[in-house]
Amino acid sequence: MKTLLMIGSLLMAGQVNAHQQCQLQLNNDLLIEQQQVQLLSNNQPLWRINNDGQLWLDNQPVSTDADTRKLLQQYQQGVRQQAEETVYVVTEAMALAATAVEQVLTELTGKPLSKNKPMQQVLQNIQNSTDTIIVRRGEQLEIRGSQLQQLDKAFGPEFAAAIEQLVQESMGSILWQLGKAMMGGSGDFEQRMDAFGQRMEQFGEQLEQSMTAKADLLEQRGDALCQQLQQLEQLETAIQQRLPAMVQYDLVNSQLHSSQQHNM
Repeated sequence: MKTLLMIGSLLMAGQVNAHQQCQLQLNNDLLIEQQQVQLLSNNQPLWRINNDGQLWLDNQPVSTDADTRKLLQQYQQGVRQQAEETVYVVTEAMALAATAVEQVLTELTGKPLSKNKPMQQVLQNIQNSTDTIIVRRGEQLEIRGSQLQQLDKAFGPEFAAAIEQLVQESMGSILWQLGKAMMGGSGDFEQRMDAFGQRMEQFGEQLEQSMTAKADLLEQRGDALCQQLQQLEQLETAIQQRLPAMVQYDLVNSQLHSSQQHNM
């Protein structure tokens, strides 16, 4: 059961981590290109900042002084970098979760992921939702904040049903392996039970060690990302003080939130 809880935690990592720590908060779509960064709503630019710090609001150029252009230049570079890092952390968390699921399925049910259609479909739905939100076209990256509800749907009833089935299959397989251990193997009954228990415990410890090491690396990347976003938020605030029209497009929230406040 400890292993199954670990799977659930890993699968939700991309979501929960974003709500418990600082984040790029997107209700609209962020389009990152080689020469500029844009915030879009229904494919229409709300703002656009190029590499020289030139700003457009609603497709209209905004006249700014040299100091403000420098801030805007730094801001679009920071948004670009943090968006790329956020995508990396979420993608790696999803890959880590899929690896954990496959290892647990093979050990506890005796069947690989390819033989478990419900869980396979759930993981595919999560991947499809992620691909809908994070879209790469060559050097262009689009993060579609307007599509975030698709990820919520991927963790809906079908996800819960697949986890429930996994638990049921795992219990059945464990009971079958327990019966097999009782009837065969070397040593007396108590020795065979001890050997079975040690085997299951060893698998859990090995999986936990493997997943924890990788998860710790992701957590470190997440902590570094949070610190960088806090710096970006200060830059964003400075720009908003100079250009009040930018306040409505606040992208960075570096406040820490409890999971209870942001349950999904």
